[in-house]
Amino acid sequence: MHPDLSSHLHIEECNALINLLKECHEHHSILKIFLKIFFGHYRDLSREMRNCLKNEYMEKKTKSRAHYNAMWKRLLNPTEESEK
Repeated sequence: MHPDLSSHLHIEECNALINLLKECHEHHSILKIFLKIFFGHYRDLSREMRNCLKNEYMEKKTKSRAHYNAMWKRLLNPTEESEK
């Protein structure tokens, strides 16, 4: 299961892949989608989208962790910050 695919939540690269996948689903019948998911283009496009979303998530997680560590360090050592 992937996260919410709203465009304001993701970077442009991921939004482009999401839009391509949505267009494919809108313009083709269920049977064609079913066949292409298992045998071709949709599977690759879907995989690229999931990888992009995963990379985006990992970058956000890393930034969040760095921010958390900085705030925790500041909380534990308030005198160092006030001296600067």
